[in-house]
Amino acid sequence: MIKLTSNLISCFFRHNWVSRCIDARFAIFWVLFASSLAVLRNLGHTAIHYWDEGFHAIVARNLLKHPLTFTLYDQPWLPYDYKGWGANHIWLHKPPLAMWKIAFSYWTLGVNTFALRLPSAILATIAIWITYRIATDLFDRRAGIIAAFLQGFNPFLFGSIHGYNYSDHIDIALLFWVEVSCWLLIQAIRGDALRLHVLCGIAQGLAYLSKSYLALITFGIAIAVWGAKRTKMLNLQDGRIRIYDIAVQLLSAILTVIPWVVYCLIKHPKEYIWEHKRVLDHLSTDVESWGATWDRPIFDYMIQFYPVIYTVVIGAVLCLVLTTFKNRSFGEFFIVAWVVGVIVPHSFALTKTPSATMIVTPAMVICISVIISRSWRKNDWIYTASWFALTLSTVIIKGGKSLVKGRDQFDKLNKLAPYLETNFWIIKQFLMFGVVLGGLFLCHRLTHRFRWQKWVWLFLRFSVLGISIFYAKGYIDSSTTVTNRNVNHPLYQAIGEKIRTDFADNACFFLDHSDYG
Repeated sequence: MIKLTSNLISCFFRHNWVSRCIDARFAIFWVLFASSLAVLRNLGHTAIHYWDEGFHAIVARNLLKHPLTFTLYDQPWLPYDYKGWGANHIWLHKPPLAMWKIAFSYWTLGVNTFALRLPSAILATIAIWITYRIATDLFDRRAGIIAAFLQGFNPFLFGSIHGYNYSDHIDIALLFWVEVSCWLLIQAIRGDALRLHVLCGIAQGLAYLSKSYLALITFGIAIAVWGAKRTKMLNLQDGRIRIYDIAVQLLSAILTVIPWVVYCLIKHPKEYIWEHKRVLDHLSTDVESWGATWDRPIFDYMIQFYPVIYTVVIGAVLCLVLTTFKNRSFGEFFIVAWVVGVIVPHSFALTKTPSATMIVTPAMVICISVIISRSWRKNDWIYTASWFALTLSTVIIKGGKSLVKGRDQFDKLNKLAPYLETNFWIIKQFLMFGVVLGGLFLCHRLTHRFRWQKWVWLFLRFSVLGISIFYAKGYIDSSTTVTNRNVNHPLYQAIGEKIRTDFADNACFFLDHSDYG
């Protein structure tokens, strides 16, 4: 940890460090090493949570017996409704890829909770490196290191890896393949290589096989980049993208997905069609009481991803949106398109789940990392002012945690913005940000002719760096709090072992037990 800290601090102080790849290699190594050690701590805790980890664990275990037939209740002794994914026989509530990974882990390490969660830990760690590569390719290595650090200790990702959050390992698999496809898209646009567009499409197909239509974000970014290039909104000098390239991506994705779709339509048509319909119902129907007003993702769910620093992250996104119109650079446009392409559709869909915006995490942390990185460039006072104003506003106005009391606190959808009203501290912090930024702008106008003004901005940089290090500690503490939970149910483990050793493989148990979850 000492080596990690020294390498991270050197990213700020050494202006010529970008050309010294060895520093970047050491820094990203220690970020990956520290994050993986943290996430592996208590990974095998024995509490399998009912929503949704328990279902994924059972379906993956049954795949060891029949890898192509996804079942929840392998032998349905009682009548069941094929529309009820919580008590079904054929289980197609989620696409197959994440469950296949867990089943392979079971086959390798045995059926246990560590094997259940290990694939998520591995994919999440690799995703940190991909975030570093995306930020480095689009901006610079300093931004890449900061973004990797913020994603490597993201508390919500830790909660999903450890099975505490809804959709757990499914969302981690989706995040990984979306990141892979986005990185390949960047390489394809800049390298103008058809094979990279094909690989990008395959990665999108694998993302779809992880969690359905949310995988289309990369396709949406590609269309946005093409449209911006055509309308001269984007100055894409070092690459190109054509409709033909996008068509190749789409075709590659379809060819990746189509075998599974055809198999399901032949073997289990009614289950597949029903589950597919329910996915589309999320747009206009309150599915499983997850319906919410437009403001819940931004003013409730996403706060869980970035505790303590939430307003700083959102403010950095807004700053990058403004600079995108000014600079018309590919990197800024790509990241902003990623953020908008996830948050806006999810805000307007009627059904909203806590983890649906997880795939925007890399783009969000890259936004704040770019603002911080550019603050240390000569004459880029506006980034220093933005970083300082955002951070100071979080110091002055108390916040950083959602005040929503529970999932169903607001059971009516006819209110305008109940979550904004509940977490109004976000608006207060942004108002304070505007006041502080205005004061800094005035200060710059009054002092820009004096030589000593550079020392003022240097003082601000080191001041906000000190505050940010303090907040970084709180951010890391939020992630380690997840692993410290270490929830265990020794009785459940003992019962499971006794059933496996003392009863026949086809034994059936009927339980009348209300204590689930």
